[in-house]
Amino acid sequence: MKTNESRRWTARRKVSQAILHIVLIFSLILVLYPLLMMVFGAFKSGTEYNSNKWLPALPLRLSNLSDAFESIRIYLFNTLIVALFGIVGMIVISSMSSFAISKLKFKGNKVCFYLVLALTMVPGVLSLTSQFLLYRNFGMQDSLMALIVPMWTGGCVFGVFLLCSFYAGLPDELFEAASLDGAGDFIKYWKIALPLSKPILATLVIMQISGVWGDYIWPRLILSQENYTIAAGLAFSFELVSTTAQPIKFAGYLISAIPVVLLFIFFNRFYVEGLASSGLKL
Repeated sequence: MKTNESRRWTARRKVSQAILHIVLIFSLILVLYPLLMMVFGAFKSGTEYNSNKWLPALPLRLSNLSDAFESIRIYLFNTLIVALFGIVGMIVISSMSSFAISKLKFKGNKVCFYLVLALTMVPGVLSLTSQFLLYRNFGMQDSLMALIVPMWTGGCVFGVFLLCSFYAGLPDELFEAASLDGAGDFIKYWKIALPLSKPILATLVIMQISGVWGDYIWPRLILSQENYTIAAGLAFSFELVSTTAQPIKFAGYLISAIPVVLLFIFFNRFYVEGLASSGLKL
């Protein structure tokens, strides 16, 4: 009797696992196949694409990549400029502010942290109109500074929250020992806190680069066409392309995705370490 029951339970378990695997495989296909279609389409001619949209075709038309790169290279350059200067400023401001709130004892440091925490709960779209008017009055309309400065201000909010949680978990004995050796606050930040926070800083860098790469609404709102970053530039460049030019469009998408994919592949370890170290302190 027990043997029959165990067999039925084993059979039901195998059926449920088979159904689960089928659902997972189907979900994976739904996620990956559009990406594969983009890769397939990037190397076809217009005629091949019109006759065969779903499968790869030979020979590969590598000239699509060079044609697409000519269309989007200025947008890639703009994106790199914004990412470089914006992230450097964001890291400096976030790390120094977080160290001050977490490790320097002053009146109101907890209030500062709770204010930062409150700001993380405000959707950025609510301030879009006022932000546009502010930067236009400052003379930053149609300038890359209109993308860089928000990273130094709004982009720092999440960075401060994450780094405050990380710095709060560092032993106070480290900084007390440094004080006994005559180290000032800046030396403690520069020589102790900053080197220990490399993994979580790498996490912030990856998140910010991904944000810059995918930012579409704000560049379209504040900039003219020649100053667009990559997401807005791609939409503008290939907005009205004919079906015969779809492979060029896919090639542009492919080129724009390569830097972010490579970044995550090579810095994935630091990204995971940073999330784990911050999560332990939250």
